[in-house]
Amino acid sequence: MRVSLRQLAALIEREEADDKSKLPWFKMAVFGDNRAASPSGHSFRSNGNVVVVSGIEADYDGEEIMPEDARDMLAEAGIVAAVYTTPSHSPDAPRWRVFAPFSEELQPGERERHMARLNGIFGGVLDDASFTLSQSYYGGNVTGRPKVKTFLVEGRYVDTASDLDATAKWKRGRTKAEGAANDNSFDEVAYLDAIATGESYHPSVVALAGKWAVAGVLYAETVRRLMAAFLRAPDRDDRWQARMMALASTVNDIYARQAREDAAEKERHEEAFDEIPTAEEQAEIDADIEELVGGETKTEADGLTFLKPSECSASDARRYVIKGLVAEGDVACIVGAPGVGKSLLAPRLGYAVAQGQDVFGMRVRQGSVLYVAAEDQHGMRGRVAALRREHGDADDFALVAGVSDLLNKGSEHLKRLKAAVKDRRPSLVIIDTLAMAFPGLEENSAEGMSRVVAVARSLTRWGAAVILIHHDTKDGQQGLPRGHSLLNGALDVSVHLTRGEDDIVRARLTKNRNGSTERDIAFTIGTQTLGLDEDGDSITAAVCHELDPGSVPERRDHVTPSAKAAYETFHDLLDGRDAVPEGELRETCVSGRKVSASDNSDSRRKAFKRAVEELTRKGKIIFRDGEYRPPEHGRETFDDLV
Repeated sequence: MRVSLRQLAALIEREEADDKSKLPWFKMAVFGDNRAASPSGHSFRSNGNVVVVSGIEADYDGEEIMPEDARDMLAEAGIVAAVYTTPSHSPDAPRWRVFAPFSEELQPGERERHMARLNGIFGGVLDDASFTLSQSYYGGNVTGRPKVKTFLVEGRYVDTASDLDATAKWKRGRTKAEGAANDNSFDEVAYLDAIATGESYHPSVVALAGKWAVAGVLYAETVRRLMAAFLRAPDRDDRWQARMMALASTVNDIYARQAREDAAEKERHEEAFDEIPTAEEQAEIDADIEELVGGETKTEADGLTFLKPSECSASDARRYVIKGLVAEGDVACIVGAPGVGKSLLAPRLGYAVAQGQDVFGMRVRQGSVLYVAAEDQHGMRGRVAALRREHGDADDFALVAGVSDLLNKGSEHLKRLKAAVKDRRPSLVIIDTLAMAFPGLEENSAEGMSRVVAVARSLTRWGAAVILIHHDTKDGQQGLPRGHSLLNGALDVSVHLTRGEDDIVRARLTKNRNGSTERDIAFTIGTQTLGLDEDGDSITAAVCHELDPGSVPERRDHVTPSAKAAYETFHDLLDGRDAVPEGELRETCVSGRKVSASDNSDSRRKAFKRAVEELTRKGKIIFRDGEYRPPEHGRETFDDLV
């Protein structure tokens, strides 16, 4: 039986039985008619009887990553898939499955490599049984349990996503070098050449070091190979020097992570995947397979829901906390460089919610607020006191001290915070900062960030929105939170703060599921005098002073004529594409005379280099994986480049 993902999702939502074993089985494959290939000699469903595979089915029962986050992680990777919850799923113990189709039917031996790609998207946490070639899964509702939910993700087919090989995660308990040896698509020479030509430094280093760590290449040998590639580069510019300086630490991080994974694998037992089912289970399996392979399929309309546009329009909207910015159940993040004003904006937003007063021109629904001051509790007391002086009292605002460990599962701090959220039912919980609230967090690992997301989501169980305060990436240009991309993919709202030469702090929404990303949020940093100390000197605290929407002129970055010419050339080449290869942009600029009118090709090449460095530094273009891309928030007009 062939169905689309949308039809599959509808089928899973419709099916219901009083016991899981009575639900239909789903498998993205074609089985033959060889029962003898099974361990019992009586089943069609066995590894040896798989003829072709048309996709991957995978199971997650780790009870930390929410299905909504799984959907976002797939979307971040750009992979088409369907995620659905199992009957045993709950918000406290999330369990779900994912189906990812192939672009065409493939040979059975191809499935494991693509399963490793899918597993890598989630940081290697999918159940090992998912790697079994003939593994099938039940789908549907069990009477008396919460209804299953499905989530569809658009994107490319996983078998066409060769870039995911660099982050692939093989089955635990299986020798990872075995996986590396079987992967013929990985082109080491191409990655080394990308380093030597300067087309791609960091992504190539990560891919090669990860590959060699899995294959058992010694750390010193890996560093030697990579240094040799770097030393072949003809143009040793600032970017080359920065990556060369960071080479040893980058490789060390990758090898340390691999060592931890290898140690963990030794503690795990190999699971038996081809278990022999009971006679009753086998009869049900055979009946299901007969129906799928040669029997007639049933079509039913029962259980489907059909909504007219008018009925969709009449559906209830989520309750907002700050209208157009944060809604109930959201996980948001305010990111920015140290000292930019993150811990001034966050308490101002919280104070407005506690008072029910509009803020930055946005309507606010009054509710209680818990502000978890995991960093600089003394300083935050002063900032709250300053807010009280400027805006009056707010009895529904509570500054929470004594929280310094939300990372560990058995943390008493987490238990007490959850209990407080359940008891007080706040509208908003703010955690300042992520780094201090989750000590020891490996920010660059999917496992670490999935724990942060799981904790934040658990605090939304009773209706609260959660705002995390976190640092941005080192370059500060993309407006992304520091660490693994899983966090950004899981966020509902992300606000990036920057301070200009005019000392105005501007907030740019890089992500907003509640409305437009074009919100006009800007403020200056002022001070409030709170009193006098024992020496008679003033005690002051910083405070956020809102600027009226529309009153702040847009920041206009002055760029050189060469940079503006390179920018125009970039957009001419872009022409509807997502990115322009570095070599193509360089060749066009150097061979022309717009960026530099010099007759000397070396001078034109240097002028191009300076121009793209300026555009990258000012956030006008982004360099990633050997390509130049527009910034996440879209293209700026030429008039902005003055």
